[in-house]
Amino acid sequence: MDMNHFRKGLIAITGTTGVGKSQLAIELARAVNGEVINADALQVYRGYNVITNKVTEEEAAAVPHHLLGFVDPTQEYSVQRFEYDALQKIDEIHRRNRVPILVGGTNYYIQSVLFRKSLISSSSRHRIFTENGLDVDDLAHEDDYRGSKETAVERAFEASKKNISNQKLWEELKRVDPLMAEKWHPNNRRKVLRSLEVSQTTGRRHSEWVQESEAARSKEETLRFPTLLFWLYAEKDVLNKRLDERVDKMVERGLFDEVSQLAKDLKDAGGAVSGGPMDDFSIGLKQAIGFREFQHYLRTIEAIAADAQDAHGGSDGRIVAEKEAESLKDEGLVDMKTSTRRYAKRQISWIRNKLIPECRETANKSTNAHAYILDATDLDNWDSCVREKGTDIAERFINDRALPDAASVSPVARALFADIKDKPETLVSWKRYHCSVCSKTVLEAKDGVAHEVWLNGEDEYHQHLRSRQHKKNLRYRKRFLTNVGDPPSQDDDASVRAKRANIGSSKDDDTRQ
Repeated sequence: MDMNHFRKGLIAITGTTGVGKSQLAIELARAVNGEVINADALQVYRGYNVITNKVTEEEAAAVPHHLLGFVDPTQEYSVQRFEYDALQKIDEIHRRNRVPILVGGTNYYIQSVLFRKSLISSSSRHRIFTENGLDVDDLAHEDDYRGSKETAVERAFEASKKNISNQKLWEELKRVDPLMAEKWHPNNRRKVLRSLEVSQTTGRRHSEWVQESEAARSKEETLRFPTLLFWLYAEKDVLNKRLDERVDKMVERGLFDEVSQLAKDLKDAGGAVSGGPMDDFSIGLKQAIGFREFQHYLRTIEAIAADAQDAHGGSDGRIVAEKEAESLKDEGLVDMKTSTRRYAKRQISWIRNKLIPECRETANKSTNAHAYILDATDLDNWDSCVREKGTDIAERFINDRALPDAASVSPVARALFADIKDKPETLVSWKRYHCSVCSKTVLEAKDGVAHEVWLNGEDEYHQHLRSRQHKKNLRYRKRFLTNVGDPPSQDDDASVRAKRANIGSSKDDDTRQ
């Protein structure tokens, strides 16, 4: 790289899990004198390298890596803290005349760094807190989110509501801010609390802040740095096969040992992450795919171990329990693969509907974000399709030379760009849709827990309606309801309930919350 023409820009790499983002980041870092900043919400945690799919120590040593494996696993790490930490690292890297390369699959982390889009700025919130007599400085401790006063207030607000149920909180939000209540599921406790906290601490509805912020962003310069964004893409069938194989390799590398250890560590820490209940899988490392899916298996294993200590435990009962544990283990693997495919689908939806359109919106502004799609479908052609093209575009970008037309990079890029909107979906413009066909009642679900399917936005909803899984579930429901009658009740014959429990049980890649 010609350092005489270096500009303080940023390279970002996104894509689904399992497409080679980390590999490209390392290759680009070597080519353009770069340093890698992790933008994966789970890889910030220390240890648990298998369940979080971190790069190996050897790979990480090839080029400098930042924000990787530095947070205690029993703590929660927020997007606000990530934004603060990442911007600090970017500034340090720029000061060394090197190129920051932001890489990860947590797309809202990436967007928080690329764009100035805080719904409520730090200064305005601090002013409001002060005017309302809140001593924010007392809430923000030296080691608490590195002095993030806003996050400290949010956590204090959450603590004040800890004994209130999800449904009650959502009903309160519906009274205070009906528009935001329409966006969140009652069980999405964190987002419901966030909307309530904003409304109560600022005196204005969260939806008003959102609308005001979105209107301002359409006019103002929101991009922080000249940006080059790479979306690593793999065709669906190939990707799904790759993801399934990846789960199998994780098992070989010690997945079950890590899941067991994580459960033990969380239990030893008081059964919670930053005050959240043990069964809240929306915070901290408990979000990792593979942790929730094996909870029934882990509890069965613990019960077997406890029975082994009991002098009255019979061998026949132990054999039955061990068989049940193996069955739960196999079910967990199937669920983990399904969850991984669903997560990949949600990642693609975010990139298509939010991240790429927001980059496109900068075209007529003074600071631009240039988005490119690299085809990572065939790993045998990685060098020609990904590394060489990516390196050439990155070198042109860093040296402020003419960039190629994004659609000309490959046939895949041309097809995908033709189907992507020019403007991002906004929070106030999309609605949540419920799919009763693919949702499962307590009696229909294998694990005895009701599963509701919600789709975010019209595009995602219509994609879901066209999915193979939805059509399959629709056929099953028509067939079984015709043969069996009304939905099952608690008093139904067990054989009938079992038959109905198979309705929609074949899991593929539909989008669920």
